Amino acid sequence: MTYKNSPRIFVTGYMGAQTRELAEQIAAEMSYELIDLDAEIEKLDGRTIQRICMLMGEHEYRNKEYEMLQSLKDREGIVVLCGDGIIFDDQNREVLEANTVVLADADAGIDELWERAKDMKGLPYAFMNFGGEERKEKFIELYEQRKEIYMNLV
Repeated sequence: MTYKNSPRIFVTGYMGAQTRELAEQIAAEMSYELIDLDAEIEKLDGRTIQRICMLMGEHEYRNKEYEMLQSLKDREGIVVLCGDGIIFDDQNREVLEANTVVLADADAGIDELWERAKDMKGLPYAFMNFGGEERKEKFIELYEQRKEIYMNLV
């Protein structure tokens, strides 16, 4: 794969993608440290990502991601597990683009991703935590908004 010999590898993917599994696999294969970006933000902030987004908005969460990415910019031998929306922020995307990005389940279809994502807990998107049938419609809408960005990232 294209991540061999990369000092910093960022793993991301759309909601429902098996990003954690892929990040763990790459970290083990490369003997790199695995860093869960969201877990680090939660540890430093003292609130869950969902709570940060509810109280402060998604923009504040993206700011916290950027601060954490900046703290990692000189570290080597790391695999960083990133949330699905990290690519939507220009500054965060610039950091990722300057490194190696691996997209989990890039070939997965929308129905497969939905089946995995629909019961996930703690997602920062209110529409995924509340509501009925419109959840899938909003999921697909968000997927379509981000699809091209994901594909251009790798």
